[in-house]
Amino acid sequence: MNTVIQEDQEVTLAEIDIIENSAQNSTQEVIDITENLETTTQRNCETSGGKANEIGLKTWCWGDVNLPTGEPGNNNFSNGELVLATECNPGQVTKVDDRLRFYLNPTYPEPKGWCSNSFNMRAEFRTAPWKVNHPIGTEEWFGWSYTFGDDYVIDQKTPWAFFQVHEGTVGKTPMIALWCTTDGGPGGGNGGEIIVSNTTGGGDTYASTGVIPEAGQTIDMVIRVVWGDASNGELQIWIDGSLVHDVKRRTVHSFNPVGGNAKFGIYKWPWRDGSGVQKSAEQGITHIETFMGPLRMITRRPSDPDYGKNSFEEVSPN
Repeated sequence: MNTVIQEDQEVTLAEIDIIENSAQNSTQEVIDITENLETTTQRNCETSGGKANEIGLKTWCWGDVNLPTGEPGNNNFSNGELVLATECNPGQVTKVDDRLRFYLNPTYPEPKGWCSNSFNMRAEFRTAPWKVNHPIGTEEWFGWSYTFGDDYVIDQKTPWAFFQVHEGTVGKTPMIALWCTTDGGPGGGNGGEIIVSNTTGGGDTYASTGVIPEAGQTIDMVIRVVWGDASNGELQIWIDGSLVHDVKRRTVHSFNPVGGNAKFGIYKWPWRDGSGVQKSAEQGITHIETFMGPLRMITRRPSDPDYGKNSFEEVSPN
């Protein structure tokens, strides 16, 4: 199976606010952290926030962040730095102490009238402002913990994504994304395995990580990306301290060569129609529940003094 997320599946009535909001090559030493890091207690955290186009470290700890209702026109939060994207019900993203809870049931509650879809299939938030348009050469780091619910069941027939970065062109795929794939699906073809999707061209579209999360498991995610073409694009991904993906290649689309906005949560695009919902139901899967710990992001331009600095420890969840 070779499923592709289409951006016409990304822009929906649940993201009306998105629509309304209206180069430099460089070389640096490859950052390589290959040793497993021992998991420790969560670091102390204090929300500092920041817009997607602001330089430096941005942190959200969730316990001190108020979420909006999720209804159309009431999706912005954290001083407009972040935006809820839910289909087709508000309340699919909530807080549990210092974590965000993502919960998706395709049929309950019944999709709201403002939504163009017949099933609930998205519980996400994204960075703002929309269409941030990072210039070529921009370096970004992302770090967070992600927990799979205690009743999580691997869906062998329909995939879903928990992270993606999109530059906003309607009808086009995200530049990069992290999926939980299906049996025989893209990547290694192992049901439930986390795979890396890079649809910008210049190499394999899907890559295996070898990680298959189980119910109740928490994984620590760290991502470093340099938004660039074949000459300076880079993508590195660590899971639980192990470097599972390290590639120098294009990370921006040729038709719009800019870095985009990050999205986190649950995006179960096969639940857009009844056939996908039925495939999951046949396996006893009626919902997905996950949790997200504090988020740390760093954005740098090539002219910044710390550009290329190893910032793994700054964004790592532990």
